[in-house]
Amino acid sequence: MGATVTTAGRVTPELVMELRRPNEVALSGDGSRIAFAVSASFREQGKPIETRLWVGDVDGELQPGEAGSVPRFSPDGTRLAFGSDRGHEGRLSLWVDDSELGAIPGSVESIYWSPDGSHLLVLAADLGADRASADSGTKIEEAGAEAQDPKVFRPALFWRQLWLVDAATGETRHVTPDGVNVFEVGWAGGKAAAVCTDEPSESAWYDAWLGLIDLDALTVERAHTPRWQLQAPRISPGGQVAFIEGFSSDRGTLTGTVHVLGHGPIAPELDATWIEFADEDTIWVAGWRGAGTFAGRLSLDGSYEELAGGDLTLGRRYSPALAVSADGTRAAAAYESADEAPEVVLWENGERRTLTSLNAEVAPRLGNLDWRAYRWSSFDGLEIEGLLALPRGAANGPLPLVVLVHGGPTATWSWAFAPEYGLVQLLADEGYAALLPNVRGSVGRGSEFAEANLGDMGGGDLQDILTGIDALVRDGIADDRRVAITGGSYGGFMACWAVTQTDRFAASLPMAVVTDWVSFHSTTNIGQFDRLYLQADPYDAQSDYTRRSPVYHAHKSRTPTLIFHGEDDLCTPLSQAVEFYNALVAAGCETELVVYPREGHGWTERGHQIDSWNRTRDWLARHM
Repeated sequence: MGATVTTAGRVTPELVMELRRPNEVALSGDGSRIAFAVSASFREQGKPIETRLWVGDVDGELQPGEAGSVPRFSPDGTRLAFGSDRGHEGRLSLWVDDSELGAIPGSVESIYWSPDGSHLLVLAADLGADRASADSGTKIEEAGAEAQDPKVFRPALFWRQLWLVDAATGETRHVTPDGVNVFEVGWAGGKAAAVCTDEPSESAWYDAWLGLIDLDALTVERAHTPRWQLQAPRISPGGQVAFIEGFSSDRGTLTGTVHVLGHGPIAPELDATWIEFADEDTIWVAGWRGAGTFAGRLSLDGSYEELAGGDLTLGRRYSPALAVSADGTRAAAAYESADEAPEVVLWENGERRTLTSLNAEVAPRLGNLDWRAYRWSSFDGLEIEGLLALPRGAANGPLPLVVLVHGGPTATWSWAFAPEYGLVQLLADEGYAALLPNVRGSVGRGSEFAEANLGDMGGGDLQDILTGIDALVRDGIADDRRVAITGGSYGGFMACWAVTQTDRFAASLPMAVVTDWVSFHSTTNIGQFDRLYLQADPYDAQSDYTRRSPVYHAHKSRTPTLIFHGEDDLCTPLSQAVEFYNALVAAGCETELVVYPREGHGWTERGHQIDSWNRTRDWLARHM
């Protein structure tokens, strides 16, 4: 299957892991200074991923600095606040310039300066709190802390709280009302706008409400109760309150509609993920558009002016975002596309220029793909879109095909350089085509499409995948006898579910799986997720909790299935993989379970990434 590619040498996991990923970009008020975090693509055993801050003049030379993230310039641009775990690995404390500041007992997650630069409002998570599944689905722990023995579980032990820190003295004051957990916050010097819950579990986020917190009186006003979920609460200096409301499967990855209190929803045609007030009448916004992203300026009357957009990804993989100077003359973001490796770019006077060359050396060596958009009609006539990656220089098909199902399911495959830890490049090096389908339930096509698999997990979305394969076979691109399926999280569920419903696949490689919705509900840290998506009672034995659980159908599977799972996954617990593995063994189906210690909802240790690819390659070679 060896395809001829333009790269010199083979694409290996070690090569993919040379990619560096910029994120969390910040600009000073006048746009002259920039700061951003740059992370490695892997971590060493038992260590967090190395993340360093780059700080400098936009028009000067940028160099890496100390370990840190969450950079925020003071209003006058002279000081930089950020989070760093220097001296206490695993827990981010507040730093300003070169000094640790304040006495915050938790791990810093968000920072805001007061308009006069005298104070900082910090959102911090208690040690022991859960991370969102998009951030690995493990607990926040400080390295070297004494292990709890015995381990004791009680509800409402670990909260996310607000702290007000004096920027000159470091005097720290707790400013969270009693009984309020804060998942996100926005602040402009007066009251804070926050995504609040009545208890601190990850599952509580699905029932969050918008609160206005008086930091002096330590009181909270419930300003809005959403139909679905909330993200990006913001408050202007004049007291305008904005937020994004939408239907979402995961905290931190919500896509929805911009709302302003007193105005209602604004421009619902925009699938927004991030906002900031530009002034009292306009809002900066970024989000998804199909498999691409957009960013621009939105007026409260609904008019919109585009700054950037297209077949590209701005900001985080799961939540596009932007950084804008106070005067609006400059904007910056992490930027990548299918053919451009991640870098930091700047927009000024309508022109875009690249500020970094983080991946200039490795990117050409990973250029082994020909990408194209691919569309087909599903079983009910609904048009489905996906991304198709073919080995560059390969002869005409049919080619063996691997289908990659994204997580969420309210997520999307976007135009990114090396999706899924570079798995697509690695597959192409072995001669495989890859289909990345954005099935119903994905974001980027409006709320109706995002909600289309509500109460129908594994129904229409599975048919979207199967009809996509059929279309590729008809077009002579895919070999009908050599098709595999893989994916993590919701994609892991789908890779398990699919092989119990059809013999279409020659191999399956599910990761971070859900296989039994009944036991999942009582063991995951997001039990509200399954209630939301199944629209059923977890204690009704005749409901979709059993009908849509792969483990109850495992006896029908004949597809060789290689299961990968992180041992410490709080979101999709390891027991989900063990259940399905044992059910497949009992059914006489060829199967293997690989468990990675010290990993959560996905694996990032260098050795584990290499191991998972080697096992994937060998499994596909054996069965495809």
